[in-house]
Amino acid sequence: MPAAVRKVAISFGMVYIPVALYTAVQERGVRFNQITPDGVRVRQKRVREDSGAEVPSSEICKGYEYAKGRYVVLTDEELERVQSERDRAIQILHFAPAGSIPPVYYDKSYLCTPDGGDKAYELLRRAMMEEHVVGVGQCVLWNRQDMLALIPEENGIRVQTLFYRQQLRTSPFSAPQAQVTETEMRMGKQLVQAMTRPYQPENYRDEYEEKLLAAIQRKIDGQEITAAAEPARNVIDLMEALQKSLEMQAGRREPALAGAV
Repeated sequence: MPAAVRKVAISFGMVYIPVALYTAVQERGVRFNQITPDGVRVRQKRVREDSGAEVPSSEICKGYEYAKGRYVVLTDEELERVQSERDRAIQILHFAPAGSIPPVYYDKSYLCTPDGGDKAYELLRRAMMEEHVVGVGQCVLWNRQDMLALIPEENGIRVQTLFYRQQLRTSPFSAPQAQVTETEMRMGKQLVQAMTRPYQPENYRDEYEEKLLAAIQRKIDGQEITAAAEPARNVIDLMEALQKSLEMQAGRREPALAGAV
């Protein structure tokens, strides 16, 4: 198990549960370094704005710009003093029905494990699970107060940071209200129904990463990276597109039906 990224506590009513938070997802993707054409690594440096002189990490402070070009410096110790014990605990404000938080509000995910008080932790997990609710709370994790959802799972509690309502942007334009015929709508709903199935995360993989790694290996082997073949796309009208899509979905189901007979 990797090191905990934060040790806090969950507080609801008079119950206080010490917990540890762990990163719940792994970074993915092929990582590239910045290099020169002849293969020398390029490093980024922190420099002074006035002289261009490099500044070591030990001399870098946190500064708040309260006026143009004027800063007040805050040390880590001073920032810690601003936080009360209540701020450093996950205060459950209330419970909400599971699934009632719109997905757009979810941000980062953490695994939450007991760090003492195992019985109280299990009581909270089971109570939320059996009541089909999630905990809605707040906590100062990294110099800001985050909204949190505590989600009970079979093996523990997952803590999900939430965006505040003020952080969500609305679309700067409104979609045109195009006229859709009853026949188009009926076929569109049929296509949606034909493509509806449970979400099974084990069935999906990052196919682009696989192609990228294969291309990198070809380059290492001295081969040329060729352009990927693009499927031919003919311009067809909406009704024809819907009809062909429905036929394609029907064709995918037929082998399964034949095998079941």
